Formats: sequence, C-alpha cells, structure tokens
Amino acid sequence: MKSFMKYLLLFTFSGYIYVCMELLFRGHSDITMMFCASICVIPMVLLNNQFSYEVDFLLQLVLCAIFATFIEYIFGVFFNSDYHIWDYRNMPFNIDGLICLPFSLLWMIIAAWVIPLMDWMDCYIFGYMSNQKPYYKIFGKKIYQMK
Repeated sequence: MKSFMKYLLLFTFSGYIYVCMELLFRGHSDITMMFCASICVIPMVLLNNQFSYEVDFLLQLVLCAIFATFIEYIFGVFFNSDYHIWDYRNMPFNIDGLICLPFSLLWMIIAAWVIPLMDWMDCYIFGYMSNQKPYYKIFGKKIYQMK
C-alpha cells in the first residue's frame, strides 16, 4: 500500500507541478502534458529505486532524461502530430519537431530535483532505508548527504 501511495502522490504531484510551470512560463497548457509529465516521472522513480547511492548522480540524470525524452516523443507521436501542443521544429537538434536537445537537458534539470525529492520521501515519509540517509556522488566524490 505504501508503494501505491508513493506512486500516486508522485504521479499527481509531478503532473500538477508541470502544468503550473507551463502556465507560468507559457500562459497555457494541455491536459495531455499533465499525463506526459506524470508518466515521465515513473521511470525516474523506478530507476531511482534500482540505483544505490553509489551510482554517479550525473549518470542518473542522463538516464532519467533519456527515458523522459523517449516518453515525450511517444506522447508527441500520438497526441501532438499536428504540433498544437508543442512545436520544437525550430529548436536545435530536434527530431520530428517533437523532441529536442535543449528540452532533453531540461529533463535532466527536472530529474536533479525529482531524485532527491523521491529519496527524501522514501527516507522520511515512507521509512524506506531510514538507516541510510541519502547521499549523492559525482565522479566518485560525495557532493551532498541528507541529514
């Protein structure tokens, strides 16, 4: 039951946050983007649960961005073939105008917030691995540990 609640909370919260960000920056959003953002977080959660704290944080960010970009592309094929929701055709390094490198890098930035948030929730709300406080390494050097 705890896992279900965690996934439901993350699914709902991530979609809500994404739509709020889009409304703030673009002035409009689309319901499909809420679901896309929510679904993009699920692989981040699953990957995060598979990684130990020893896995390089940058590698985690890259893998999360790859999965999120792939999901964004699939959503684009099914829901945005006429580019009425988003249009990356004028962006550098785009594929079919549905995904592009700058927004893939943005997914890395989002993952940099999501991963520690999930670890914090796991440790302090759901009690998973409460004996080991989350920490993050880049190139083998510990850069941060939660207290």
